Amino acid sequence: MTFEAPATETDLTTQLSMFNNAVTAHVDGIILAAQNPSALVGPVEHAEKQGIPVVTVDSGVSPNVSDCFLATNNIAAAEAIAQYAAQKVHGKGQYAIIDFNQESSTGIQRPQGWQLGMKKYPGLKFVGMQLCNNSIATAEAEAETFLHAHPNINLMFGANDRCVLGIANAIQAMGLKGKVFVAGFDADMGEVGDIKSGLINAAILQYPYQMGYEAVEELVAIKHGQHVPKQIDTPYMLVTTQNVNSPAAVKAISQYIQGYKG
Repeated sequence: MTFEAPATETDLTTQLSMFNNAVTAHVDGIILAAQNPSALVGPVEHAEKQGIPVVTVDSGVSPNVSDCFLATNNIAAAEAIAQYAAQKVHGKGQYAIIDFNQESSTGIQRPQGWQLGMKKYPGLKFVGMQLCNNSIATAEAEAETFLHAHPNINLMFGANDRCVLGIANAIQAMGLKGKVFVAGFDADMGEVGDIKSGLINAAILQYPYQMGYEAVEELVAIKHGQHVPKQIDTPYMLVTTQNVNSPAAVKAISQYIQGYKG
């Protein structure tokens, strides 16, 4: 088994080249986290015509032409954290979104899910969304711009760890901790520390280790001629400042941070 990835999550050209090279080498199977849901459809179809099974994970292709797609239901997860956050601010105020891109399925679906959750709270007004291209510094600058332009913002959503870390940095720099509820996705050590301190109030944690493990299992099953589901929703957990030290949260965080014990 080999692992390949572009240097950045926005380098679609390199990912396409890597994928096509794997097909040319006629590998036994491919596990793919697609950077663009439409651009990889043709290459995936070509691989399968060559007898190479493809399992997509985390970020899939649309339409789903892969043999199996494993991922968090990003729309449902984002809707869940949106409703939790809205309740915490009593359904009133203003909110903004920082997304990492609008190219991958995850980048598209998480803001969609968040907005679905917000529809149930008409007292919360949407002021806008910006893209940070996976840059914490850009997310921080965009968050500060939002907060200066809309001083009544009391809720912000970051669609992945870099987005929400940038928001948290802006909140800290502007002295707004406790005044703006911050919600996000994923976890690294910085984000976990911010959740513990209350700078980030809540985050959806996925189970990336389990996702990858199951992807390998499904690929092996396909190679052995076994039937596999077309799509598998993998679990997620809403981790908050209140439950971050619970055994369940520690287990979820350990999916991101090897050896994490709390």
